[in-house]
Amino acid sequence: MYILIKIETNDCRYNEMVCRNREKLADYIREKGFYWSSSVNRYIDDKNTGSYGGSGVEYIIRPIEELK
Repeated sequence: MYILIKIETNDCRYNEMVCRNREKLADYIREKGFYWSSSVNRYIDDKNTGSYGGSGVEYIIRPIEELK
């Protein structure tokens, strides 16, 4: 399982979505215009100035354990 975390101004984090497939989450945010940035290790868009002191939204995808 993977969780999509939305990061907003001042590093406020929100759990937006979960999925068993990481690629589906990546496709979901790519459709919104986000792309992977290796320099910040997050998904960003060109309208973004960074959550560290700026305005904008970034995303990260993290693996999580599924409760069975």
